[in-house]
Amino acid sequence: VEQGVADIILPGCAIWRFAPEKVLAISRSFGEAQPELVSRLMRAVWRAGQWLGDASHQMATAEILAKPHHLDVSPEILSRSLEGRLIVSTGGEVRRIPRFIEFSAGAAQFPWRSQALWMATRLSERLGADPADGARAARNVFRPDLYRANLGPIGADLPGASEKVEGSLDSETPVSSSLGRLFMGPDSFFDGRIFEPVPQP
Repeated sequence: VEQGVADIILPGCAIWRFAPEKVLAISRSFGEAQPELVSRLMRAVWRAGQWLGDASHQMATAEILAKPHHLDVSPEILSRSLEGRLIVSTGGEVRRIPRFIEFSAGAAQFPWRSQALWMATRLSERLGADPADGARAARNVFRPDLYRANLGPIGADLPGASEKVEGSLDSETPVSSSLGRLFMGPDSFFDGRIFEPVPQP
């Protein structure tokens, strides 16, 4: 868009308002061989998310990411993205997109198994695969148990559950959590559907 060769029709959050968009991924073998390193990585990513989620750090974030050895993009473009203020057309139309990027609020970093199950279900449908196999694989990929074990001791406010009904929230909602301060933001899908995970047998 900035170069005048494309338009943004829809941001991802217009399709799924609270879709997972960032990930710390490791192989199972690495995790089993290096549990202390994995713990340190998870804590570092969580702390970075807390820092990035503070609006007073947006300009510093944009300036860091703009450096040539990172994204090599204008800090002004990055700052607008962090604020959710996007130029969406080559004609210069600006659109304000609340929660365009979320780093920490609303358990943004939590590995919800329900999100993994939703993605596995959709992929299974598209590929003609067995949905039960997809669900089993998904439950083993997103690891709320590791998140709880590594982040609970440093003060992360942890959701009371590891799965939720996806797409059911249309406004900010208080939920049960370890510190009692967690508010989940809207997570609706563009078509109004909801996805409730089938309980594990």
